[in-house]
Amino acid sequence: MPTTNLTQNINAVAAATPERGSVALVARQPIYGKAMTVMAYELQYADFDSESGLAGSPRDGALRMLADAALDIGLDRLAGDLPVYIHYPRELLAADEPLSLHPDRVIIEVPGELRAEEAVLRGIRTLRERGHHIALDAFMPGLTQPELLDLVDIVKLSLPNFEPEQLARLAPEFIRRGLKLIAKNVATIEQFDQASQLGFDGFQGDFLQRPQRFHSQRAPRNGFATLRLVSTLQNPACTMREVEQLIAQDLAMSYRVLRCINSSFYSLPQKVDSIRQALVLLGMDNLRQLCLLAALQQLENRPPSLFVTAMARAQMCEQLARLAGQSPTAPYFITGLFSMIDVLMGMPMAKIVDELPLAPAVENALVAGTGDAGAALACAKAYESATWIHARYRDIAPHLIRAAYLDAVYGAEQMLLQMQSPGSGATTPPLRPGRR
Repeated sequence: MPTTNLTQNINAVAAATPERGSVALVARQPIYGKAMTVMAYELQYADFDSESGLAGSPRDGALRMLADAALDIGLDRLAGDLPVYIHYPRELLAADEPLSLHPDRVIIEVPGELRAEEAVLRGIRTLRERGHHIALDAFMPGLTQPELLDLVDIVKLSLPNFEPEQLARLAPEFIRRGLKLIAKNVATIEQFDQASQLGFDGFQGDFLQRPQRFHSQRAPRNGFATLRLVSTLQNPACTMREVEQLIAQDLAMSYRVLRCINSSFYSLPQKVDSIRQALVLLGMDNLRQLCLLAALQQLENRPPSLFVTAMARAQMCEQLARLAGQSPTAPYFITGLFSMIDVLMGMPMAKIVDELPLAPAVENALVAGTGDAGAALACAKAYESATWIHARYRDIAPHLIRAAYLDAVYGAEQMLLQMQSPGSGATTPPLRPGRR
């Protein structure tokens, strides 16, 4: 797309975005490929007002989404180098000049129940000509008009809306037409298996949140020892000598910490050959981060995106506590971090909590979702799932909650990069010191 047109559309989005009113909140839901790696993100938007809850037209919500995601926040920060799906309501599709931003990155999603009006069809054709791929969201037989299918590249099907036999009949028809298929609202391994066998390319839903349904392996042999170490290290009262002793007792942890600290990532002036030396050079806060990194590396055979989610929750809970004036913030961090430990370990949360030296407030937050830490975790979960009405914590303003979420996701993804190449000379800047 020519630069002049891109600039014009950026200006159009900025000009059309309502200046006042509620804050546009941005969340992202991953779309997984067959290899269980994230291949794209769907960006979700809604109007959020601390006084009246959800409000606003689909057009205003879409404009705020475009302004937030493409202009203020940046797609790179939201999705790295992966494509993003953005929902366009009828009002944007039927506009005289449909808004188009980053056609190489943005896949435009059109509603499955959309009426095939000439203005809508013309708008979709215009967006295709500008380089956008088009996805049809929530196809429904008898409701989705056939004219739309001639203009899309991708079709999303909400699996709960179809019987297995109906799905088995529809999928081959779409594939013969050259369309890619994405399964929405995948809730069970049976649904995932059927969609995968039918040739679906992508998968969206909550099934990854319950991996015990399709993972039968036991927790790693040293998993609990590692988690106990992480739990203890997050205790602000833990002394330097106690930290040194704890790490030294775990040979795998000691090896990973020393290997990482001696990589070019840290660019230290001298080789570090002891935990005590690492403590002196890095300080307690940075060493806690490094130990956390090493601990997560030992929980293998899980999609990297799960680690990002766990770390993002941890950092968001910590920031919410700090914004609310809570101290210490370490219990909030560990609550967010361990909120997906049942997924990472493949075991029930209550059983894991029984094995760990966690404070009662953290236990209650993880198992029952109660207490102040539980409220912070609920806010983080609500934000990441775009359940805006519940994305609240104490009296923190919505724009501060949004900032905490974005900062947490960015920090978590930096840690993932560090996890993936601890000894390869990564140039990604380390996490800011003193966060925990």
